[in-house]
Amino acid sequence: MKSKTTLLTMVISLAAAILFSFQAWAGSYPEKPVNLYIPYSGGGTTDVTARLLTNIAQKDFATPLVCTNKPGGGSALMHELIAKADPDGHTLGVLVTAGLTRIPFLRKVNYDPMNDFTPIMLYGLYQHGLCVKADSPWQTFEEFIAYAKENPYKVTYSTAGTGSGQHLVMEYLASKEGIKWTHIPYKGGVNAVTACIGGHVTATSQATEWKSYVQAGQLRLLAVYGVKRIESFPDVRTLQEIGYDYALVSGMGIVGPKDLPRDVVKKVGDAFGAACQDKGFLKQFKKMDLLPYYLNQEELEDFLTKDYAFKKKLITDIGLAK
Repeated sequence: MKSKTTLLTMVISLAAAILFSFQAWAGSYPEKPVNLYIPYSGGGTTDVTARLLTNIAQKDFATPLVCTNKPGGGSALMHELIAKADPDGHTLGVLVTAGLTRIPFLRKVNYDPMNDFTPIMLYGLYQHGLCVKADSPWQTFEEFIAYAKENPYKVTYSTAGTGSGQHLVMEYLASKEGIKWTHIPYKGGVNAVTACIGGHVTATSQATEWKSYVQAGQLRLLAVYGVKRIESFPDVRTLQEIGYDYALVSGMGIVGPKDLPRDVVKKVGDAFGAACQDKGFLKQFKKMDLLPYYLNQEELEDFLTKDYAFKKKLITDIGLAK
């Protein structure tokens, strides 16, 4: 009888322990699917890499991570959605730093870029550069700049749009060197690059849509804009190496609404931080000529604060501020 009582007590204790564990798990984050919004259309650089990163991070979440595209306004529509979401960690977004540190100076947005968000982590940077036709007379960046200075308004250049990061670089160079040239904006990077190939503009300032054309010998890459050289083009210098105090740092990360709980920030930051070190993810990044660039929450907040101040001054100085 005593043994039966002991056994019954053990069973009850075990059941209670299982119930307590289940209740604790059920009350922990996440309690339901986590929606991760992507600020651009499907199939592009941001979409492809974000979905791959999310698939890798999924193993650290008890509920599904659901990717949804929310394009519009150069990422502004997605950032607005995140800013208005409940701060429970079940609505997150793929941070595009331009949405917080550039776009708000160019047009009205329905969020406060420095106060309506919880930046969580950064995982990579886009890369950009300046190209001319391969049969053009300029072999170096310095030769191109010298020609532009000596020949006002004879140089035209294409970008993917007014106010884009690539446009700001060219206006920065113009202000530094006293250059007068003409900006020709196109709808998308591919159109901007093909315009240069076709001779419709003198140069193109654009993200790596030019890669295959440079490799095929149709375009010549004169300089890149990032914090380091592009691995596929190791001989092409950055603007900083050439002597300018400028690097176009346009990044991708994870962001949530303001006041996310610390445990949620840690959970998401740790999971996506580990995922962006995955060999498969790094291989895809390399293939797309993106730059792996990890920042934790504290580092990302500092990055955004400094970039916000820099872009505010630059956009105001060149007369593009709304």
